[in-house]
Amino acid sequence: MDYKDYYKILGVAKNASESEIKKAYRKLAREFHPDLNPGNKSAEERFKEINEAYEVLSDPEKRRKYDDLGSNWEQIQRDREYARQYARPGFEWSPESFDLGDFFSTFFGDRMSGFGPGPFAAGPHPGADLQSEIELSLEDLHQGARKLLRLSVAETCPTCQGQGMIMTSSYSQGRRQVVTSAQPCGTCGGRGQIRTQREVQVKIPKGIKEGSKIRLAGIGDKGVQGASAGDLYLVIKVLPHRLFRLNGYDLEADLPVWADEAALGAPINVPTLDQKVLLKVPPGSQSDQRLRLKGKGLGKPQGQGTGDLYYKIRIMVPDRMSAKERELFNELRRLRVERGDDKKIRDRLE
Repeated sequence: MDYKDYYKILGVAKNASESEIKKAYRKLAREFHPDLNPGNKSAEERFKEINEAYEVLSDPEKRRKYDDLGSNWEQIQRDREYARQYARPGFEWSPESFDLGDFFSTFFGDRMSGFGPGPFAAGPHPGADLQSEIELSLEDLHQGARKLLRLSVAETCPTCQGQGMIMTSSYSQGRRQVVTSAQPCGTCGGRGQIRTQREVQVKIPKGIKEGSKIRLAGIGDKGVQGASAGDLYLVIKVLPHRLFRLNGYDLEADLPVWADEAALGAPINVPTLDQKVLLKVPPGSQSDQRLRLKGKGLGKPQGQGTGDLYYKIRIMVPDRMSAKERELFNELRRLRVERGDDKKIRDRLE
């Protein structure tokens, strides 16, 4: 197996923190996502590499093993375990130097007369669970969605059918018997499994929250020799929205209004997750005042209702004014001073 530099694939240093790795992954995943590069095989392969690298480097235990053993750490680790299991008494095995071919030669020889049913893949064992982060928009959470995921999963090796070995038989004329020998499968390296890319359609339920996990039973790594497959756990990550901020099931947004609209009141068409609605800014509105649109927030699960949408007023003044506008603002200032409003406001600072 060729060595893959996962750090180079993600463009991070070997001492990169978890947050740096996650940030690099998100940036690259968005850039090379197949949905944004339809028909681009190069982008699709790059996307697969990025996911493979992140799957290892985002898991502290896998990352440690990768740093110690390289990109084929899973095979090396499993090979070592096989060696411990099958080693006869007195055999000394060095973990720093292990060759699968030497292992078979040492323990079984070139001929394995009457070789029994025990495969090199160490018998049936269930597949590993997988965990992946799935990024969703607020619209996905509000309405529910269907997403196509591309995963790297372990499948049964098609060459050895999960046995881990290839058995061959030959007739020995000298000894007048059939000699059976076994060698590790060249396709899977004796593991009984190979990693492949799988596409999975996932239904996202309405109202799911950030950090929640969706369990997809049997979508993880395949089990060896008929054992049950692992599960896939999807961790929900909500993407930033260009307008709205999420607070539980409520949404918040800024509403820029002109000074005259805040003073006199005004009807303003504002967006929600569904459609635009009319929001009435009351006369005398103040900066940072919140206006509530009941039931226009995020949809809750199982028909439990909907959160609210809050618009926070941000009062604006023109940064460039005509002579007439400046004249009118000066008149407003004069009237304000005459009423003593300036003193009332300033006294609050005393």
